[in-house]
Amino acid sequence: MKTMAGPEAHREPAVARPRDAGGPPRLVLRKNQDRRVRAGHPWIFSNEIAELLGSPEDGGLVDVLDFRGAFLGRAYYNRHSLISARVLTRGRDTIDVEFLAKRIERAVALRRERLPGETVLRVVYGEADQLPGLVVDRYGDWLAVQILTRGMEARADQVREALERTLAPRGVVKACDTPLRELEGLPLERGLWWGEVPERIEVPIEGFQVEADLFNGQKTGLFLDQRLNRRWAEKLAGGRRVLDVFCYQGEWALHAARGGATEVLAVDSSEPALAAAERNSRRNGFTDRIRLRRGDAFDAMRELERERSRFGLVVLDPPAFIKSRRHLAAGARAYRDLNRLAMALLEENGVLVTCSCSHHLDDVLFRQVLMESARAAHRPFRILEWAGEAPDHPQLLAVPETHYLKCAVLQAI
Repeated sequence: MKTMAGPEAHREPAVARPRDAGGPPRLVLRKNQDRRVRAGHPWIFSNEIAELLGSPEDGGLVDVLDFRGAFLGRAYYNRHSLISARVLTRGRDTIDVEFLAKRIERAVALRRERLPGETVLRVVYGEADQLPGLVVDRYGDWLAVQILTRGMEARADQVREALERTLAPRGVVKACDTPLRELEGLPLERGLWWGEVPERIEVPIEGFQVEADLFNGQKTGLFLDQRLNRRWAEKLAGGRRVLDVFCYQGEWALHAARGGATEVLAVDSSEPALAAAERNSRRNGFTDRIRLRRGDAFDAMRELERERSRFGLVVLDPPAFIKSRRHLAAGARAYRDLNRLAMALLEENGVLVTCSCSHHLDDVLFRQVLMESARAAHRPFRILEWAGEAPDHPQLLAVPETHYLKCAVLQAI
């Protein structure tokens, strides 16, 4: 018997071509590239595609097939993105206003169950709600909407109609200025989408009245993912001097003040953020205990270290230092230096609440960074709590990208 030698021996068998039964163009995966999709992950990368049968438009629909032609789901497609397709449904559903409205209604029902009575929260969280590329934050009667992908942008009119049908907002801001849109070949934009939205909205959250600027604020206006973690600052602040670094609009500081802190020093580099923090402090009656300081976080903490200042509670809630894997090493060093400074400022038995919203720095790596920081600070710590996103930011088992926030509560011993 002859055996095949040379390159022919390693050639993959031909893709099983399904019969053309109408419907969208078809995207056929390479052999063994269906496992993640079958497990529930909606992303399909460009190097996982064997061929396209038909000529899908960017943002248009495709039926996803495995190597042998078995149907896996219906997705939208973008040839210009590394993530070439994102699965919307495992069935052959018609993707229309009715489909989107049902998905939004299901997402809203989950929030009613997990955060009953709340009117300021994330009501749609992209892939976690099986609406990849769509994020909707509710601020009472108003919405801030992020459309992150070309496939969802192509359905913006349908999204609008579905939101009007399910949430009936008075006004909506399209907060589409995230760099993620550039990866999809989309322009950055932010402004009124429809209705009327005040320049500043005053909203209730966690028993406070705070303002949200949907037009000019960071992200969609507020950082809603930290709502439950901030309760730790309130629980542990009693009788302590507190340092809140990267304070933004002062929500951590408000919790610490309400929890009985003797003084809260809140630091941020943004003048508009500090102005909002001052207004929030005033409207909630804590100007006597919250002191605001403008400056770079690292410089401010180094100066406090030189002054031998000490705090019973330090809160670190920095922006993401790691935007991509190639920035992992540099970002990890920044987190390590930041936490070393914070640890050095703690008094005996003091508590550090430290966060990272960098997805690429996972829980294991974040813990390693904190161990290195503690070693450099020559202080041991016990873990009081290790938390993540609030319940309105649900995580999918098969989609690790839906988990990004780490919040460690550490006590010096």
